[in-house]
Amino acid sequence: MVLIPIAHTTPINPPTTTPTLTHQQIWTGLLRKIHHAEEFVPIISSCEVLSDTDGVVERVVTFKEGQFARREARETVRCFGREWVDFEQSDGTRIRNVVGRGGGGGELYMSYMFEVLVEGEEGSDGVEGERGRLRDMAKKAVESSIDTIRAMVKDGRIPAE
Repeated sequence: MVLIPIAHTTPINPPTTTPTLTHQQIWTGLLRKIHHAEEFVPIISSCEVLSDTDGVVERVVTFKEGQFARREARETVRCFGREWVDFEQSDGTRIRNVVGRGGGGGELYMSYMFEVLVEGEEGSDGVEGERGRLRDMAKKAVESSIDTIRAMVKDGRIPAE
């Protein structure tokens, strides 16, 4: 088994996008994502919340056919401030969604960080192929989540500020 760490960061409000999203709108979207992952991540087909107690959510997500060797993942989800959401899967995989500021004007960025256990040996074709696939998936997941939050602000599911 090999642990593959992957991270991808995207600006939330590039110059050509509207509406401009606030930190609160992004956070509201990430909180919704905990309960409705399939609305935000294209490779997830369903999300069943098993419990939501004291800020800890237990859930099962089902992946679309052909995305992973396994079809489901049981996750424990925790929020840390209004800065990041941590998803820990029963197999040891960890995913973190982070909202941060950067640049001279305090621009908003979203980062997704993955630690995924995969079968194989470091440097093997299979592991390197999986590393490339995970990089693409991380980029798509970040961009899809931002696009979904923006659409939810436009249609009123997330309040405009």
